[in-house]
Amino acid sequence: MGVIQGLYQNLISNLVFLRREVVRAQRESEQRFRQVVEAAPNAMVMVDQAGKITMINKQTEQAFGYARDELVGQPVELLVPERFRGHHPRLREVFFADPQPRLMGAGRDLYAVRKDGSEFPVEIGLNPIETDGGGLVLSAIVDITQRKAAELALRDSERRYGVLVNGVTDYAIIMLDPNGIVTNWNRGAERIKGYSAEEIVGRNFSCFYTEEDRAANLPQRALEIAAREGRYENESLRVRKDGSQFWANVVIDALRDEEGRLIGFAKITRDITERLRAARELEDARLKLLQEELGRANRVMQMGELAASIAHEVNQPIAAVVTNARAALLWLAAKPPDVESARQSLERIVGDGERAGGVISRIRALVRNVPTRKDRLNINEVILETVAMTQADLHRHGVRLQSGLASGLPAVLADRVQLQQVMLNLINNAIEAMSGANGSPRELSVISGEDDTGNVFVEVRDSGPVLDPVNLDRLFDMFFTTKPDGMGMGLAISRTIVKSHGGQLWAEPNQPRGAVFRFTVQVAQEAAPNPESSPS
Repeated sequence: MGVIQGLYQNLISNLVFLRREVVRAQRESEQRFRQVVEAAPNAMVMVDQAGKITMINKQTEQAFGYARDELVGQPVELLVPERFRGHHPRLREVFFADPQPRLMGAGRDLYAVRKDGSEFPVEIGLNPIETDGGGLVLSAIVDITQRKAAELALRDSERRYGVLVNGVTDYAIIMLDPNGIVTNWNRGAERIKGYSAEEIVGRNFSCFYTEEDRAANLPQRALEIAAREGRYENESLRVRKDGSQFWANVVIDALRDEEGRLIGFAKITRDITERLRAARELEDARLKLLQEELGRANRVMQMGELAASIAHEVNQPIAAVVTNARAALLWLAAKPPDVESARQSLERIVGDGERAGGVISRIRALVRNVPTRKDRLNINEVILETVAMTQADLHRHGVRLQSGLASGLPAVLADRVQLQQVMLNLINNAIEAMSGANGSPRELSVISGEDDTGNVFVEVRDSGPVLDPVNLDRLFDMFFTTKPDGMGMGLAISRTIVKSHGGQLWAEPNQPRGAVFRFTVQVAQEAAPNPESSPS
C-alpha cells in the first residue's frame, strides 16, 4: 500500500511539473509572439470572433492615433470608416467560416479611419490563429497613402502624356519593344506613314525601311546602336504604307527600368523632304551668287598676278609715244622744219596710243563685274587674244610657246571674258609650275580641236614638275593649292565657269613630265565651220 501511495505521489508531482512547464512554454511562446508582433513594421491588430480587439502593436498606435488601452477590448469597427461598418461583421463571419491566410477585400479599395476621423487607404492581410480560447485573426494593416498618390500621379502623367503625344501631328512618335515591335502609335505617325494604329501595332518597325536597307540589316543595327550608346540618329529614306518614299530624320532612344534593364525604345520620325528641297534651292541660289562673286574675285586676283606683264605691255606703247613725240618736236624745231618726218612721228604716236588703249580695254573687261554674255565666238581668236596678254610673262620666264590651233572649228557659244579668264589661269599656272625647273626646257603648248562628241576643246600642256596622281581629284577643290603663296581658288572657279558653259575641265599627267589641262566648250547651235579659223 505504501509503495502504491508513493508511486501516486510521484505521478502527481510529475503532472504538476509538466503542467507548469506547459504553462511556462505557452507563456514564453506567447511572449515571443507578442515580441514579433510588436517588432512588425506595419500596424498589427488581433481580433477575436466577436470582433473585439485583443492585441495591437506600437505601429498601430502611431498609424491610428490611439493609445493601446484605448483600443484593446474595443470592437474592431472602431478602425473602419462609418460607411463600411454595417457590412464588416458579415465579412468577419465569412472569414471565420473558412479561415485561410488572404488579402482582405481583393479587388476593392479599403480605407481605415484614425482617432481624429481622417481616413487613409490601406491594404489588409488576414492570418487565422488557433488558440485554446478559440480562433483569432491577426490583421496586418499597411498605410498605402503614398503609393496611391504615386499611382494617381502616374495615371495623370500617362493621361497627359497620351493627350500630348496623340496631339502631335508633325512628328511620328512610336514606342517599340526590345525586339522592335511597335507597341504605341500617335496621330503624327498615322499622318506621316499612312498606317492606322490597328494596322501597325504588333508589327516590326523594319517595314518603314527600304528593301535595300532591310537587306543590309539596318533596322536591327539601329536598335543595337541605340541599346549600346543610348541613342541612334540618322537621316535617310523611309517608306510609307502606299510605297512612296520620303526623307526622314529619325531618333531612337533606349528605355531602361530602375535596374538598367532594356524595356524598349522610343522612336521619333520627322519628314524633312520639304526642308531638304528648300535647302537645296537655297544652296543653289547661294552657289550661283558665290560663283558670280568668286568670278569677279578671281579676275581681280588674276590682275594682281598679271600686273607685271600688263605694265610691260602698256609701257611699251607709252614709251614709243614719248619717243615719237620727242622726235616730232625735233623735226619741227629743225631749220627749216621737217614737216613730213614730224607727220610720220605723229602717225606712229596715234598707233601706239590705240595699241595702249586696246590693252586697257581688255583689262577693264577682265575686271569689271559685267553680267555673263554668251556670244558666238571663234575659239582660236579668244586663244590668241589671251596669249597676247601673257607674252611678257612668257618672255620673262624663258618659256617657249607652241600652238596647234585647228582650222575649220565650229563657233562656240560663250562669254569671251570668262573664257579668257579660264585660259589665263591655266597659262599662268603652267608658267609658275615651270619657273622652278632650272636647266630643263620650258615648253608650253596651247592646242585647240574638236572631240568625238562634237564639242570644241582647248588643251594647255607644260613641261613642269610631274603631276602627282594623288592630287588629281583635289586640284579643283576650293582653297586647295600646291603653291606656297597660292589661294586655291583659280582652278575651282575655272571649273565652275567651264561647267556653266556646258563643258568639262580636267587634268592629267603629261609625258614625260609636266601636266595637261583640258576643257571643252559646247558649240553654238547650227554653227557652221568658221572660215576665219586658221592654224598658228
